[in-house]
Amino acid sequence: MEVSLSDNREENAAPEILEAAVRAFDESGYERASIQHIAELAGTSKSLVTYYFPTKQTLASAVINLAYPGGVFMGSPRPAGDPLDAIVWVAEHVTTNVLYSPLARVAIKLGEVSGDKGFGGRLSGWYVRLTDYLEEAQQKRLISPSVDPTVEAKFLLCGIVGLVAVAMETGSRLSLIDDAAQITRDRLTFLRTTDFSRMGA
Repeated sequence: MEVSLSDNREENAAPEILEAAVRAFDESGYERASIQHIAELAGTSKSLVTYYFPTKQTLASAVINLAYPGGVFMGSPRPAGDPLDAIVWVAEHVTTNVLYSPLARVAIKLGEVSGDKGFGGRLSGWYVRLTDYLEEAQQKRLISPSVDPTVEAKFLLCGIVGLVAVAMETGSRLSLIDDAAQITRDRLTFLRTTDFSRMGA
């Protein structure tokens, strides 16, 4: 009877290994988490972990990629309706994930360790999405035609990312979701009511 390597490997163990890695990185941090500990949490062997993920860095990269499906943090889908409401929803979705999802927290921390700069290395998906929402709002005449969607998308993104960074650094996360929604709503109210064509005069 012939035996192949795949016959000796647990079928589809990668998801359990990734889940264990998220748990280990969340509890111990990247530096202190070991492949052996991740294997124990996954209920498998160290050799099976390294079969799927040859190095801890490879495993960390897989965890980061898991948190950014389609290049957007935690894969936030487009909610139907008003594009300005969609922007507020994104702010709430992102901050809710940071508070309640170990994967979200770990991905941000791992990004910083891996040189991906946490959010910084992955902001292009959010930036494009926010720019698209603002352009749509402009087309629907929800905001002034003189608004520059690319600049405002950066402004909104900085507000959300800044709040998340402060919350993670200080451990003070109690009002994170409400704060992110409020600063986003405030800026969108400003965009709805301000004639930017007169501001340069």
